[in-house]
Amino acid sequence: MDQEKIGKFIAECRKKKKLTQTDVANKLGVTDKSVSKWERGICFPDVSALIPLTEILDISLYDLFKGEKMNKKEAEQVLRNTITYSNNEIKRKKKKYIIISSIIVSVVILVSIISIFIIKKDSEIGAIVDRDEIHEINYYIYDKTSINSEDGRKIESIFMKLPLKWKERRLQINSDSIDIVYGVSYKETVKAYNDENYVKLAMIDISTILFTTVDDIDKVSIKFTDYKYEVNKNIILQAFSINDIKELEDSKNWENIVSSKIESKQFVNKTFDTIFEKKKVISKEVK
Repeated sequence: MDQEKIGKFIAECRKKKKLTQTDVANKLGVTDKSVSKWERGICFPDVSALIPLTEILDISLYDLFKGEKMNKKEAEQVLRNTITYSNNEIKRKKKKYIIISSIIVSVVILVSIISIFIIKKDSEIGAIVDRDEIHEINYYIYDKTSINSEDGRKIESIFMKLPLKWKERRLQINSDSIDIVYGVSYKETVKAYNDENYVKLAMIDISTILFTTVDDIDKVSIKFTDYKYEVNKNIILQAFSINDIKELEDSKNWENIVSSKIESKQFVNKTFDTIFEKKKVISKEVK
């Protein structure tokens, strides 16, 4: 089975039904984080959720396993493939633990060695830990009317949920801006997940979330490796072609205006280079 294809198919069917990931999650009794993972092909829905999911999306199990609408002949072949896949998985899991452990250790060592040579020291972005979830805006908004730069506890709560997590990450709230500092060094990136596009995507997402959730800030600054990336609220408005940041408080608007665009690598790369002012951090600020 092609999990990535199935994930895209689930997302496509959900949007046709005009449902959000949260809507589907609530109907199935799971988290929107789980639905997000299904749609990005990271994992497959639990067996107990398959039939309810097909009923919600108005598709058959055959369609779900194939990742597209299909006829009876195709459905039979998918069923055969699924049974074969399941049998192979059972056989694979019966292998001795010591053999599997040896393979895992070998792969980890190999990846570490390769990372040393792949990650360039002069890379502008560097690498990060495993990809964190990119959530819909309703994951961050609560009691919206009272969130401003003086509500440090609420902003801290939002900050802890933001993507691009790192063990050394701190937040500073100023009168009209928010500064985020990542204590990332190139030695640490050897152990991390190298994905420059995701870093850019996450920075755009982080800035837009903060402008949307915190009423009275006009600038977000993010220090990552040897650089500081700054963006103003007006620039974000221009990037997403909107007049008022409050338009994004509605989860459906967020999905249509923000989420749908940052899924495009072309949009992310073009927008990131346009909206962020990049500055070299002076030596005493670099860890």
